[in-house]
Amino acid sequence: MLNARGFVDALLAAVPRATPLVDENRDDDGVVLLHLLLSDLLRLTVAAFGAGDTALVGRVLTVVEKGLREGDDHVAEAVAVSFVEHYGAAPGESDELLGCWPPLLRAELDRQRGRGGGASATSSARG
Repeated sequence: MLNARGFVDALLAAVPRATPLVDENRDDDGVVLLHLLLSDLLRLTVAAFGAGDTALVGRVLTVVEKGLREGDDHVAEAVAVSFVEHYGAAPGESDELLGCWPPLLRAELDRQRGRGGGASATSSARG
């Protein structure tokens, strides 16, 4: 299982550009606030897609999908709620970008919108 620290480590290894986001989303004790970080990662992904940086988009989406697939309950919930759930509400969150999403993230979005099966993508992916 991937805990919050493991998720952040995987993110920073794949996306060094996310370091300022991680630093900005720490509480007073230095703990990363995952829900806030994932909201910022969605904005980073949208901006990168708009700028044509598909490599950055792919790296972020790969780590976020890993968080949904391998994350403990806290990590998987943060991905589902703060990255996936409200996709499409803000400018730039287009169908074209959605087409880049890995299958598990798409399945979670479909499940949340009532287009998938009954079990969550996280529970079926883990097991």
